[in-house]
Amino acid sequence: MKNSGAVLVVEDEPSLQLALHDLLAEAGFSVTVVDSLAAATSQLSARTWDVVLCDMRLPDGDGLSLLAHTNTLADSPAVVFLTAYGTVERAVEAMKRGAADFLSKPFDDDHLLAVVRRNTEFARLRRRVAELERAEEQPVGVSPAFTAALELAATVARTDVAVLLQGETGTGKEIVARFIHRHSPRASGPFVAVNCAAIPETLLEAELFGHERGAFTGALRSRPGRFEEASGGTLFLDEVGEMSLPVQAKLLRVLQDHTLERLGSNRSVTVDVRIIAATQKELATEVSKGTFRQDLYYRLKVVPISLPPLRQRREDIPLLAAHFARLFAHKYNRSFELSPECLAYLCQLSWPGNVRELLHLMERLAVTCPAPVVRPEHLPPEYRAAGVAAQHPGPGGTLAEQMREFERRVICQALQAAGGNRSRAAKNLGISRKTLWEKMRFLGLDEDSS
Repeated sequence: MKNSGAVLVVEDEPSLQLALHDLLAEAGFSVTVVDSLAAATSQLSARTWDVVLCDMRLPDGDGLSLLAHTNTLADSPAVVFLTAYGTVERAVEAMKRGAADFLSKPFDDDHLLAVVRRNTEFARLRRRVAELERAEEQPVGVSPAFTAALELAATVARTDVAVLLQGETGTGKEIVARFIHRHSPRASGPFVAVNCAAIPETLLEAELFGHERGAFTGALRSRPGRFEEASGGTLFLDEVGEMSLPVQAKLLRVLQDHTLERLGSNRSVTVDVRIIAATQKELATEVSKGTFRQDLYYRLKVVPISLPPLRQRREDIPLLAAHFARLFAHKYNRSFELSPECLAYLCQLSWPGNVRELLHLMERLAVTCPAPVVRPEHLPPEYRAAGVAAQHPGPGGTLAEQMREFERRVICQALQAAGGNRSRAAKNLGISRKTLWEKMRFLGLDEDSS
C-alpha cells in the first residue's frame, strides 16, 4: 500500500531509529530520521511534513517544546509522541497542547502504522481545506452526487436561463445560487436574496415589486422592490413554494414581460433580472394540489438542480467540518481543530439539518469546547447518543437486510482493527483472503473501505 505521506522521526536511540525508518518506508511513507530537537526544528523549517513521530525525552530537551514549535507553523504536522516514560498525566498534558496521539514503547507495529496513516490523511484534509479558504469562496464538496450538481450549476451559469434548486433545508441552496451568479455574465451586477417563507404574505408583494407612498397603511414613502434592486444581476427566490397564488400570478407576468408595476402605481418599470428559485417542497405535487401554478412551475424549472442531503454525501463531512472549524477558530481567535477520530464519528451521524446543522455544531464547539483538539467525547450529549445509535441500530428491514448490514459492520471493524491489512483482517475473521474480497465486493465495500 503506497501512502506517500511525509513522516519526520525524532528519536535518539539508534536501534529504534532503524526500526522506525524501515517500518514506515516499507509501508510506503517518505521518512527522515533525526536525533535531536535542533535537527527536528531545522527539518520542520525546510519542508512540509504530515506526521512527526517524536520521543518525549531527547538529548537537548523535552518533546513538548517541539510540539509548541509545530503549533506555530502555518501548515503544522500531526505530532505523535513515543515514550518509555509515559504516564497518564503526561499523555493528558500532551493532548491538551495539541498532540495527535501518544504511544508507549514498546509499541505495536500495526497500531503505529494505523495511527500514522490516519494522521497523514488528516493532514491532507487540513491542507485541502486551507486551499479552499485561499481560493475564491465556493461550495465545498468532493462527493460524486454533489460534484455532479455543481458541474451542472457551472454549466448553466454561463447562460441566462432560470434555475430551480431543489433539496432539503440546509443543503446549501443559497450557496449554490451565489456560485451560479458569481460565474455568470451578471457577476458584476447585484445578487439579491429573498426568503419567501420569512416574509408575511401581505408584505411579500410589496417586498418583491415595490410600492408607492400611501399604497397601504404604513407606506410612508415610495420604495423600489427587490426586482428593481436586482436589475442587471440575479434575484434568488428562496422557498418559492411558499408564495400565495396572487403573488405567483404577478411573478409570472414579470417573468414573461420583464416589466412590473409597483403597488399603488400604474406606471410600468422594466427590469433585467436572472431568476434562481429554490424550494424544499416537491413543486410538481403542489401543482397537482392546486397550490402552485403550473405555468409558473415550468417557467422556473428550465434547469432543475437537485442538491443531495448530507447523509448522501458522507465523503464531504470531514472536509466541511474541518472547513467550518477553521472558520470559527479564526472568528473566535482560538486554537481549534477536529481530531481524526472526531471526524470519523461525525461521518456516522444522520444530519437531519444537513450542512447548516454541521455548521452550527462547529460554531457551538468553537465556543464551548475547552480543548484545542476536539475528540468524540467533547461532542454535545445529543450527538454522542446519536453516534451510539448509528453504531448499534435497532432491528429493521428483512432478515437478509439485517444480516447483510451486520456483516458489513463486522468486516469494516475487522479492517480497521487490522490497519487496512486485508490478509490480517481475513485471518482474524477466520476466513480466507479470497472470501473476504468476495464479501467486500458483494457488500459494496471497495478497496478503500479500510
